[in-house]
This record gives sequence, C-alpha cells and structure tokens, in this order.
Amino acid sequence: MLPINGLMGEAMQHLVLVRHGEDEGDLRRAAWKRGEPVTATKIRKLEEITAGGVEQSHRAGLWIQEHILAAYGLAAFDGCYVSSALRSEQSAVALDLAVAVWQEDHNLDERNRGTIRGLRPEQHETLYPSSFEQMKNNPLHWLPPGGESLVPDVTRRVCQFMENIEGTRTVLAETHRDWIWAAGIVLGFTVDTDHIHNGQIIHFTSIDPSTGQQAPELLWVRSIDPMATDGPGEWRTVQHTIELDAAA
Repeated sequence: MLPINGLMGEAMQHLVLVRHGEDEGDLRRAAWKRGEPVTATKIRKLEEITAGGVEQSHRAGLWIQEHILAAYGLAAFDGCYVSSALRSEQSAVALDLAVAVWQEDHNLDERNRGTIRGLRPEQHETLYPSSFEQMKNNPLHWLPPGGESLVPDVTRRVCQFMENIEGTRTVLAETHRDWIWAAGIVLGFTVDTDHIHNGQIIHFTSIDPSTGQQAPELLWVRSIDPMATDGPGEWRTVQHTIELDAAA
C-alpha cells in the first residue's frame, strides 16, 4: 500500500497548489454550455489564458503573498513547479511572485482524456456510451478511451511528484483541476472538482494553525478562491478516506 503518512517526510512545511487561470478552452466550454457552435482552433496544450485568467492568477498571487509568504515570514518558496501546458506557464508568471526559476514537471500535466478530449457531453454519450456511463457512476476510476483514470493513473503521477519534492521545505505548484482533485485523494482532502475554480489555491501545511507547532506531516488544509474572498480561509484537518495501491 502507498505510505501516505510518510510520503512527504518531516521537512515539508507548506505545499501550495494553484489551478491555472481561465483560458481559451474554458471559454469554449462555456460557449458549448450555452448551445453555441464552437470549434477548437489550437492544440489544448497551447491554448492561452485570457485577460480574466491573468486577473485570477494575479489575485491568487496577492493572496499567497499575504496569507502564506508574509504570514509565515517567508521570502520565497524553496521550490516552484509548473506543468508543461502554456496556460499553466502563463498563469505562473501572472502570479507575480518572487520566483527565481519555475521548474517544468510533467507529473503536474493535465489529465489525458484520450479520444473524448474536446467532445461535448452529448457527443461523448453518443460515441462512447459505456465510457459516459462509467464517468457518471464511478468518476474516480473512470478510464476515458485512450486516456487516464483519476485513480490510479493521475494519483500515481501525484505520488511521483511528491517523491520528487521530498525534503523541500516549501513548495508552490501551478497545475490543473483534475490533478488537484487527485492530489486531494492522495493527501486526504476531499474536494468537489466543480469547486476547483480557475485560480483556486489549495494550501497544505504541517504547521498547526492554532499553536504554530510543526507536525511531522501535512495535517491541515484550506481551499481558497481569491476572486471570491480576501480572507485567510477556513482550516480543515486532512482525512485519508481512500487507500491507494501504488502498484495498481
């Protein structure tokens, strides 16, 4: 079984995950939902963030500066990582934080949705009815045709990322919605994927919010949409409800 409790080691104090800002694909999906005919004109990986996405990311950076860096007396993060998608790289820059180097890590990449990528829900249901049914009934283990399941495929990449950063005291990662969903499964934070908005921040810490004492692992978490609130957010204790087989 995956040694979740020992995954991060004693050195980790803060792990901050940020979803990229609004991008061209988000606008396309919104148009689909309104019933408008829309066609993708770029490879998904090369779609860019919008002006709204820049603002979301900038607001996320301001929140991180105030409620993490300044609040804990940190000059900067020890490690800053970004997925290989253009929209993630642009969002990372738009955070406008003191980052010497953003390191690209393919473990942070967007979930591969295979042959259903770019399909509207009704197209997915018509062309791949069994896949659509599994997605509705078993979303965690749903395997898109030619793509990745959340468990164990994306969670395996999450675990690899965690192993790579073991021993790093403070980490900032710019990534994607489903990756953050999978990270929550690994680290003990149940989050509704619909509540992982563009610019959403998930902050894990091993420092007790009440006493300031350091625990041996990441035990507390808060989730913030900086476009909706300027406040520090509500802390929760992590709860591991799913066991993962690392060899699955």
